[in-house]
Amino acid sequence: MESLSGALVVDAGGAMTDRHRLITTCDFDQLEVFTRRVYMPYRVHPGPRCMAPDADLHAVAIGQMTLSRFSYGIPVHLSDFFQQAGVGMVLTTIRGVARHWSSARTAVDTAVGESFLVDTSRTDYQASFNEDHLQVNVTFPHDCLERLYLRWAGHPAEARLWTSKLAIGGRASAWNALLEYCCRCVAEFPRQVAEGPLGRHLEEMLGMQMLMEWSARAGVAPRPSTPAPRHVLQAEHYMREHARQAPTVGEVAQAVGVSVRGLSSAFRHFRRTTPMAFLREVRLDGVRHALIAAPEGATVASIAEQWGYANLGAFAARFRERFGEYPSTLLRR
Repeated sequence: MESLSGALVVDAGGAMTDRHRLITTCDFDQLEVFTRRVYMPYRVHPGPRCMAPDADLHAVAIGQMTLSRFSYGIPVHLSDFFQQAGVGMVLTTIRGVARHWSSARTAVDTAVGESFLVDTSRTDYQASFNEDHLQVNVTFPHDCLERLYLRWAGHPAEARLWTSKLAIGGRASAWNALLEYCCRCVAEFPRQVAEGPLGRHLEEMLGMQMLMEWSARAGVAPRPSTPAPRHVLQAEHYMREHARQAPTVGEVAQAVGVSVRGLSSAFRHFRRTTPMAFLREVRLDGVRHALIAAPEGATVASIAEQWGYANLGAFAARFRERFGEYPSTLLRR
């Protein structure tokens, strides 16, 4: 843990550096501006005496991800993470203790060297930190990991992968070794991480390790797959682009220049599903994003109608089966 203790505050020669410091402050309002930029909007509940923070925040971009070092300096409880930001986090405890709520009644404590992985764009999350807590975090865009999973497995991840909240890592873990390596690269090659291919390579390594930990611990192993032919990839792209119009399987097949039988056979062989089942998943994802981004006054009925859902009862049931909550619950939240 020695390398992580000096993450973003020690240079390659072992000297202290402010190169990656964003803010040191005792003002919650000032701190909120920076945490919104590095993480996302969320609510901070200070300890019982409503103490002012003694906060310290350092951060650096690694590809599309953000590596940060953060402490509040007081006990805090965090909640109401903004799902529309479209990001998730791996929070690694360097000092103190953190408590992560995996459900309304179940919490996981992470001691020094332990991490917690959560996609705050797909599930609720709350956490509590004691006054000594210091963490090194990796914040990632959900879309980045979703695309990486698709390239890795050859098919989209099951929805329950992204809603699984779990502890990973440990002092002798591959995750901690990778995190230490990334911090060392930032210290030794800051410009190459920020501007060159090194940052993109580190981003992919971090993403792959997250997906392997996630899949193994959540019990959502990728299905065996072989590279899909071109017309399957074209059909998937066409359905994503035209999901709102709910094209028929015949229209999809015509758009990519194959027969309905040939397209259906290829999907069954390479995707273990049918074109229409794939389209249903894409449409549900689209409606979910629309509900999250809905303006004031929008209704589930109006959004569902925009996506061509005529039977609201069947739509709500299918939505709940996929995401574990009714669309009205998501819209209210």
